[in-house]
Amino acid sequence: MYHDLSGDCVSVANDTARLAWNDTLEALLAHAAATPEHLARTFAADPDFALAHAAKGLMLLSLARPELLGAAGDCLAKAQASIALRPVTRRERMVTEALALWLADAPRQAAQRLETILEAHPFDVLALKLSHGLRFMLGDQPEMLASLRRVAPGFGEGHPLAGYVNGCYAFALEEQGFYAEAERAGRRAVHLSPRDAWGRHAVAHVLEMTGRADEGVAWLGDGSNWAHANNLRFHIVWHLALFRLERGETAEVLRLYDDDIRGEQTDDYRDIANGASLLARLDYAGVDVGGRWEELAEKAEARIHDGRLVFADLHYALALLGAGHHDGAETIARSLVEHAHTHPSGERRAAARNGALAAFGLIAFREGDYAEAARLLGGARNGLVAIGGSHAQRDLFEQAYVESLIRSGSHDRAARILSERLARRGGSNLFAARRLAQLRSRPAGRVAALAIAATPLAIAH
Repeated sequence: MYHDLSGDCVSVANDTARLAWNDTLEALLAHAAATPEHLARTFAADPDFALAHAAKGLMLLSLARPELLGAAGDCLAKAQASIALRPVTRRERMVTEALALWLADAPRQAAQRLETILEAHPFDVLALKLSHGLRFMLGDQPEMLASLRRVAPGFGEGHPLAGYVNGCYAFALEEQGFYAEAERAGRRAVHLSPRDAWGRHAVAHVLEMTGRADEGVAWLGDGSNWAHANNLRFHIVWHLALFRLERGETAEVLRLYDDDIRGEQTDDYRDIANGASLLARLDYAGVDVGGRWEELAEKAEARIHDGRLVFADLHYALALLGAGHHDGAETIARSLVEHAHTHPSGERRAAARNGALAAFGLIAFREGDYAEAARLLGGARNGLVAIGGSHAQRDLFEQAYVESLIRSGSHDRAARILSERLARRGGSNLFAARRLAQLRSRPAGRVAALAIAATPLAIAH
């Protein structure tokens, strides 16, 4: 038996396959665009490496594209056939079982199976990274952190992949609001592994959620440390655009959108989410985005019936609405209602319940029925974590809710939410500050008092 970078046994047939697999592991953790190339090298050296087939299937499912279900099923069949050809380890069998569970619409059980591997193999970075991604898609933030808390401290600086593990740990901490601890872990991650785009991204999340836009721009820099990344690099530029938007630099935000965020006009749901949520934020800020919605809507039209991930569905609907394609958005919203009652996946049903409210809320907002939009978006507000994504990504729905409240005349409620938002970000948030200033100009009373209480000076006391 050979050992991989984790230090665990792998049932590869030769050392060439082992070295290619090690490159695959590092590339997967680095979110490198070259990951498929390294995986192909692994298969060329050992076509019957069961673990690689299972890992490929899990990676395909993470793309949330229905047309890839068949390919993921083929990966499962190849993994199972390879297991029948030669002895494999128990952990390799369990990764294959996780793939079978996800294909059977049981993603949470798949994550649990991967995390069970970590009990006996706490340095198994493949199981760690795959379960981390699954928990993220499911909105299982407590479990995402619990898993990392169990294993991340055991990775000393001598482990070749310790930086990447700290990057995952940093993101899990940030999503649970442990910002100081998350920032330390994320900075340690990129110090140990400069190619850790996920760790750098985790620190960007901390800086976004704590209102530190100038530091965010400096931290992301010129992009040289994540130029190797796959489409995660577009998302990192999205974070840079949020920092620029926070500083009021809307011309630069539009340049980043055109040159980087949608420079490659893919139909990956994560890329569409970057574009649609940024354009919506610009719309709320009163910026003319021109015809940019049309390109996104064209991609979203082809994804109306995907039904693989509620987070993706909502951003497809957002893109369609931005271009005025209300019928397509309503089709998505109605499918979410149906899935909330009939979908075989319990995870999908739970996410669809809140997703349907949010989708119809976005439709009402675009139709100018702001009272109805506020009612629906408010109803979804506390349950939207179930759709997956990060706090920073789901913040778009919070902004839409606040806009609905203001435009429907629910000014006191809007001011309370804005005041809380400003306080959480250390008194620095342009979205909240501008809207509170608008509300402050109204007649004195509760709104004015809340606006004054939200100033940095008041927070400091």
